[in-house]
Amino acid sequence: MTFLAWPLAAAVAAVAIPALVILYLLKLRRRDVEISTTLLWKKAVQDLQANAPLQKLRRNIMLFLQLLVLGALLFALAEPVMKSGSFKGQRHVILLDRSASMATLDSSLNTSTPTPRLEQAKKEALALVDSLREPGLFAKATNATGDEAMIIAFDNAADVRQSFTSDKQKLRAAIEGITQSDAPTSLGEAMRLAKAHAPKRIHVDTDGSTQVIEGLSGGPQVAIHLFSDGRIPDADQAKPAAEDSFEFHAIGSAKSGNLGIVNVRAQRAYDDPKKLNVFVGLQNSDPADRKVDVELTIEGSVAAIKSVNLPGATRPGASGAAASPSPAGAAPQAGPGGGDSSSEPRPQPALNPGVGGVVFSVEREDALLAEIRLRPPTGSGTDLDAFPTDDRVYVEAPPAKRLRVGIVTGGSLFLSSALAGLPLAELRTFTPAEYKKIADKGETPPVDVLILDGVLPPLSNMSNAAGLPPGRFLVLGGVPSATPVKDGPPSPMADKGKAGNATIVDWQRTHPALRNVTLDSVFIAESRDVEVRPGSTAVTIARTERGPAIIELSSGPTRALIVPFEIGASSWPLDVSFVVFLASALDYLGGDAIAGASDSTQMGATVSERLPAGATDIRLLPPPGVSDLTETSLSPLPDGTVVFGPIRRAGVYRLTWKGGAAPGDLQENGRSIRRIPANLLDPQESFVAATTTVELASRVVASQDGTFKGDQRLWPYLLLACAGLLMLEWFIYNRKVHI
Repeated sequence: MTFLAWPLAAAVAAVAIPALVILYLLKLRRRDVEISTTLLWKKAVQDLQANAPLQKLRRNIMLFLQLLVLGALLFALAEPVMKSGSFKGQRHVILLDRSASMATLDSSLNTSTPTPRLEQAKKEALALVDSLREPGLFAKATNATGDEAMIIAFDNAADVRQSFTSDKQKLRAAIEGITQSDAPTSLGEAMRLAKAHAPKRIHVDTDGSTQVIEGLSGGPQVAIHLFSDGRIPDADQAKPAAEDSFEFHAIGSAKSGNLGIVNVRAQRAYDDPKKLNVFVGLQNSDPADRKVDVELTIEGSVAAIKSVNLPGATRPGASGAAASPSPAGAAPQAGPGGGDSSSEPRPQPALNPGVGGVVFSVEREDALLAEIRLRPPTGSGTDLDAFPTDDRVYVEAPPAKRLRVGIVTGGSLFLSSALAGLPLAELRTFTPAEYKKIADKGETPPVDVLILDGVLPPLSNMSNAAGLPPGRFLVLGGVPSATPVKDGPPSPMADKGKAGNATIVDWQRTHPALRNVTLDSVFIAESRDVEVRPGSTAVTIARTERGPAIIELSSGPTRALIVPFEIGASSWPLDVSFVVFLASALDYLGGDAIAGASDSTQMGATVSERLPAGATDIRLLPPPGVSDLTETSLSPLPDGTVVFGPIRRAGVYRLTWKGGAAPGDLQENGRSIRRIPANLLDPQESFVAATTTVELASRVVASQDGTFKGDQRLWPYLLLACAGLLMLEWFIYNRKVHI
């Protein structure tokens, strides 16, 4: 037992107890009283004896009861507390996992219907908050402090929902306000936030100056509480401070198996764009073999259903009949002696999920939205599994169309050979003189994309600040620039001349034109020194050690990819990556797919969409049925691009605006609509069996039992005892009076 305000109670006791005793020792002032009989002298003598000063106190039940009442009040004033021993430290960081796997319906919460894991985690976190030690009724007078806590919610990102505070009402509101996310799990950002908000250790020099020591925390010990199912891929990179405690509270069942869609892609046949193939990758994390029906729905109508048998998950190294794995996340087996030889918790062995897939082929020329859904086998009458998030995905396919491509060149064997192998609708070749005649008339060739091989268009009134007219261009061996205009915007690029030989050292591997390209083997005999103005509409997407190698330019109706060096003076045409780059660049610039491939947006990603010129009143509508998201207004960048995200809920988002529509966009009530599918597609997040240990960088932490016992305050019971004693004293006093 400990006392939160014992100095205050001791001070009050030093005054109150002697005062009460003195009241029974004080002599009362007498007055003359006439009596009718001497029988009352005995009572008068007793009264004189009781009020004689310095006389030994007589036995008095009233004094005893009043001392008990005063003692109980003093003990209550000292705020006695029965220590529970449940917590270490006075500062607590509560990490709540809100990732996609926390939507698994395997937590009952003592109800008849399954409950998501997140709700169970929030319930246990609230119990932890309720059991935190409070500062006491007289905290300001005694300088007493209670426990403080901070709330951090995380998936693949993290945010502080409540900074350190001892106000339990604020902590409860922060926990109850956490909503489910469909993004994958990552603990790194949450740990960085926890460390950033921890008090720093301060070193005081001899001269009185102070210095903050980075990496070391100061103040009370910090207790980190992780509420999660343990499915955290980067947990082994998290390293809490050595002096801090780390407690893992496992949520969910270790026996939960799951069937999920982990990959989807819609691709039109290379030689026949009318034929659309939808590839679906499946995963089974249940140790048992599973059968599932895969349903393809196109624009709301069921197009096909296929049945798939998926093998069960296996333990690494096991095969055949001997591979009867234990449930994912089960505790390690004990040794022959029936117990674990080590007192330290061990990381649990992972299972290799069973994989499979299915391919749907349909004949459709128009742009379409496809939905792929997993269903229980026909006639089974049971639910598929407890994790519905990855049972449904969406993918959009662009319309079937082959590009018309024009090339302005003085003669390039490499370029002509590479373009001849692409499935283009039309390939037209112009000489520089022919192109100049067309451009001088203010016209453009009737093509979707124009390739300028060592040729730059003549400047005209139609040229923008970059020196290019409206259209889609692939510029090879040149750097377009406009003549400077007084009070006009400067050119986004400037050619500084030759820069000698170079190699490509870096490129944006996620850019659509470079996604499937490897450029580290490209040698350039004669590179160009190009200056790209920061903040302009030109962006470097590949560079050499001497400067930009590939530049993207977007300015209003003009869109171009610019390769400033001479292609023939490099090893690039001899590499297969050159043909791949041409196909991807034409695909990207043309706005439609040559091969017709389409990728969906994954959870946690930021989306960038380029809208047609003149788009206004741009709005983003959340997926139907997602109540925690609302309509958002967006503002475009100078090149017409809108950026939003990161995406945290799965479904089909709708980007709508006033203005023209691009191929594949819809028109409805005078507005253009672009559908943007967003899916989980994460094999690790679809493995939903909870674990009982978390392997950190510095330790392996076993799960706690989930019960929280805070310090037991005794002063309310002492106050009840005071009330009872006062009632007893009142009863005895009144009974004595009437005797």
